[in-house]
Amino acid sequence: MSMAMAVRLVLGLICGLALSWLVWDRSERELTDQTRGETHERPRFLPASGSYYLPLLMLIYPILGAVVGGAQMAAQLTLGLLLRVFLEMGVYYVLLMAVMPWLRRWVSARVCAMLWLLPDWLYVFVSRPSWPADGKMLVLHAPGGLVYVLLAVWAVGAVGVMVWKIGSHLAFRRRILKNAVPVTDRQTLHVWEAELERAWIQKCKWKLVQSSAVTTPLSIGLSNRATRVVLPMRAYTQEELSLILRHEIIHISRGDPEAKLFLTFCTAMCWFNPLMWAAMRKSADDFELSCDESVLLDEPQPVRRQYAELLLQTAGDERGFTTCLSATAGALRYRLKNIMTPGKKRTGAILVGLTLFVLAMCSGYVALAYDAQPGTQRLFDGQDLNAVTVASVDPWNDPRGKDGTCMDEDALKDYLASLEPELYTEKLDEYASGEQRELTVMLETPQGRLSVRLLDQAVHVARLWGGPDFRTDSYYLRTPTDWAYLDTLIAPLPELCLVFPDGEMDRVLCNSLTLTAADGTVRVLQEPEDWRYNDYGKSGVQEVQLLFSLPLAGPYTVTVEPLRGGARQTLTQDDLPGDCLPLTGPNAKYTVAADLQGEDGAVYHAQYIFIFRTDDSET
Repeated sequence: MSMAMAVRLVLGLICGLALSWLVWDRSERELTDQTRGETHERPRFLPASGSYYLPLLMLIYPILGAVVGGAQMAAQLTLGLLLRVFLEMGVYYVLLMAVMPWLRRWVSARVCAMLWLLPDWLYVFVSRPSWPADGKMLVLHAPGGLVYVLLAVWAVGAVGVMVWKIGSHLAFRRRILKNAVPVTDRQTLHVWEAELERAWIQKCKWKLVQSSAVTTPLSIGLSNRATRVVLPMRAYTQEELSLILRHEIIHISRGDPEAKLFLTFCTAMCWFNPLMWAAMRKSADDFELSCDESVLLDEPQPVRRQYAELLLQTAGDERGFTTCLSATAGALRYRLKNIMTPGKKRTGAILVGLTLFVLAMCSGYVALAYDAQPGTQRLFDGQDLNAVTVASVDPWNDPRGKDGTCMDEDALKDYLASLEPELYTEKLDEYASGEQRELTVMLETPQGRLSVRLLDQAVHVARLWGGPDFRTDSYYLRTPTDWAYLDTLIAPLPELCLVFPDGEMDRVLCNSLTLTAADGTVRVLQEPEDWRYNDYGKSGVQEVQLLFSLPLAGPYTVTVEPLRGGARQTLTQDDLPGDCLPLTGPNAKYTVAADLQGEDGAVYHAQYIFIFRTDDSET
């Protein structure tokens, strides 16, 4: 299991357990008759959801992408988020709609309503594309032109749906509040204040009004100051008012208008899916059922009968993000049955936590690759390859060695140029696993340094040019990387290891390296770099063993130069029995020169420099 997957697993378990405990705790508190203290708590009526996190994420990510990496990165981030939303929300809501009739029989109505809001928690996982699924992802491929057309069509549809829904809500609000007047009846206000106190609400900014434009009690507004509880112009008994106002207070206090806004957002995201529209219509029924359940909690049968009669007497027009007492024809029968014969149902705490955990673990298994272009354009931005030089190569998980050198720069550049990278909707780390081979090639270009990181089927490009032109991109390779061919172009660097008496080993990098091929051709693979030192501060160590990664082609020499003055000394291989180097003096610079036998008769002329300190003093 990768580290990213382990983090995802732990976070999913934590979120699932936390949500299960929340559901259980709220349910227990509602069922327990607790003595109210001086601190008036907010009502604890399920469901509860932020309802804004995921929409804000989907808005902010493309904006940040555009600021950091321009239109291309913005499009990649948008497509990646949309792909997750389409798949995860679409599949989840369709499955939930299918199993909801069965869930209503066994699980609390408030938990059923809460299940419709769980995708809002996906922002925790969707916002972390570095938490992949183990194993190879499912990668969808599409032409770039088609993707951009579909993205434009989707954007027009999504914006159109949201504008339509918000516009109809505002028009409906304006119509019902146009002639609305504040409630002045003392009896009604007394019941209103009593129900607010019952819900433990001290400072209420909601306003109670009456309007001739409504036939059923309803509440409207997405903020405390804008919220209005609207009563029709008709008389109610004190008992009826109590049930009506309790119903609306519960709707508002637990954030049902915001929840409806979130579900409308989900519908807009998947506006082309007819099953999503059907699912969203079903969700409204569960919110009303859950509110009925909270209103009638522990109420006797006469009160339930009176509440059912209220439902039969009201016929409403619920639009936008409003909540109302009335019921649709399809839901009325079930609501009445649930009111009169509620039955004993399970809390559903474990179900909620398990559902969130499954959502977390199923997130991010699918990516989109599109708009394939040649490597000359995608990697090199159309630059002349003759003006590009290979600065270094850095293999990772190469079975032949950890460091390498390029044997044929032109062939390596031609291979990179021959690739056909596709734009990728996920970060490179989401596709890569820590076990696969990697190769990082640093290139010097007229525009600056370019880093190309190759994996099995992905490539990451970092343009280290500084200023506003700096950017990084991840691409997908439909054709896997040809490691067998790259092995002929990149040779592993010979290594020197220092083996200490306790068995610990330390690598020493090449200070300079020359290669003489079998045909006598001499190539300088690495110019001398005097800054390449390794400091070892192992107090009490008397000697170290020299271990080379390639067979010796001849005897090696070791030059010892004390750092605090003293005679310079040259040791041969014959002076070092068992290749054990005695450490002369507490601080000394050691230069090892060796000829090492490579493949096909090639000979490496390598030099290694390291400083050994035994007294922890500064060099």
